[in-house]
Order: sequence, then structure tokens, then C-alpha cells
Amino acid sequence: MKRAAAGCAVLLLLTMGAAPSFNAQPAGEKCRCVAFRLDDIQDYYLRDVQIEMMDTFERRDLDLTVGVIGNYFGQDQVMVSYIKERLKGEPRLEIANHGWNHERFVLLDSYGQSRLMGMTNDKLSQIFGFKPLVFIAPYNAINNNTFWAARQNSILYVSANMTVDPPPYSGPDLFRYHETALTGDLSAGGTSWPGYPHTKTMDAIRKSVDRHGFAVVTMHPMEFSVRSGLNFEDRVDRQQMAELELLLNAIDAEGYEVVTVGELSRRALQAGLN
Repeated sequence: MKRAAAGCAVLLLLTMGAAPSFNAQPAGEKCRCVAFRLDDIQDYYLRDVQIEMMDTFERRDLDLTVGVIGNYFGQDQVMVSYIKERLKGEPRLEIANHGWNHERFVLLDSYGQSRLMGMTNDKLSQIFGFKPLVFIAPYNAINNNTFWAARQNSILYVSANMTVDPPPYSGPDLFRYHETALTGDLSAGGTSWPGYPHTKTMDAIRKSVDRHGFAVVTMHPMEFSVRSGLNFEDRVDRQQMAELELLLNAIDAEGYEVVTVGELSRRALQAGLN
């Protein structure tokens, strides 16, 4: 697979007996936190673009969560070495499980979902020495089986889409922090992948923080690459990268804090949100 399109979430409310108790955020103090998730990290494909995007956060000393596709990662020594270097010391980079082959997980039963999560976690553990605690759902599609599978693999955080399941939800063993803003997306007709102006993304961030106390911003390498329709080149789209820089400037100017997806729960608890 060479392209992982963002899809509409297929989210179901928990009905399983083992489900944690989820509580909506009370009104009051806000975390004012923004988490960026960079989906579709993989070997060779748009490597220079992927690295430039991660470098942008590194230069600014900002946190970033990256979703790695397990079966597409591990052979590209440039990419592997780059991420390993970023994980040294006190890293600002968080590794997330983004499926084995970027599957639509809702098409699988609970055991199938658990098996694929486990395969990716095991492989990333072999490469990095630890298993991710965050699962970013391919196509943003999750259901009850996804939550069960996440617990089976000691996943603590799930990020998908809030279309049907508005955040925030928290529980003793699973936290869900869904996408609330985008820097670009696949067009409705599937013929292009335009990047958004920073003002559009910033407006969505403000609304999310005001409503939920946090925002999760989804990015893909495709929207930051030079392209013709869905033909992507491994060259950075400088105009769209400038929009990302402007977005980060605006976030800083308005006093929001950039954190990882996994850090959102701790910051929310500190702010009294959960």
C-alpha cells in the first residue's frame, strides 16, 4: 500500500461488560493542549517529506505523535536510524501503533484486531525496545472490538475520529482522544489531497479547545508533498510547509501547549478535566 486515506470513523458505544466507565469533561478549567498526530509513517515512501515534518517539530522543541504502519516499517535504515536518534535522551517524539497493513479494523472481529495490533507492537518493540501505548486507527475506523483489542495489547490511548463518538472519554484502563482538526484531507471525490490554510486548522483547534479542553490535529505526509492529484513526489511542498509553520506560530501566540497524544490524559487530570 502506498497511500493511506483518512476515512470516516465507524464508532460504536461500548456495550461490553468489561468496558470502563467513561465520563464527559465537566465545565471549568481547560488544559489548552494541542496534540499533533502524523499518520502513515513507513519505509521509503515520501521519506524526505516525513523527515522534514518531524524535523519541523524537533527544531521548535515540540511534541509529536507518529503513527507507524508495522508491516511497512523497519527496512529503511535511513528512516529507522532517524527515528531512533529522535528517541534518545528526553524525546519529544511518541511512537504510535497505526495497524499492520493499514487495515480497516472494523472489518475484523476482536481477535483479528488484537492479533494485528500485537504484531505491530511486537515488531516496533524489536526495533525500538518498547511497545507503543497509543493506537491510531487506520481510516479512523474503530468499534467495540477495537477497545477490547487495545486492552489485550496494553494500549492505553486510542485516537480515531469524533464523528459519531464525541470526546473526551476517559476510563481506568483506556483513554480516547480523537481527531478534532486537520491540516489537509483527501478530497470528497478522491481525486486530490489538498492541504488546508493554517487559518482553517487554527479555527478548528480553537473550537475544540473551547469545547473539549484539548485538540488533536491529524497530518499526513501526502498533503505536504509536491503532487499532481494523487501522484505524490518525495519533495516537500514549501507552501504547505509554510502553512504548518504559521499554524505553530499561531498556537504559540495564543498560549496553547503542544503535547503528545499520550500526554493528554495526564495534562487533563492536572487541569481537573477527567
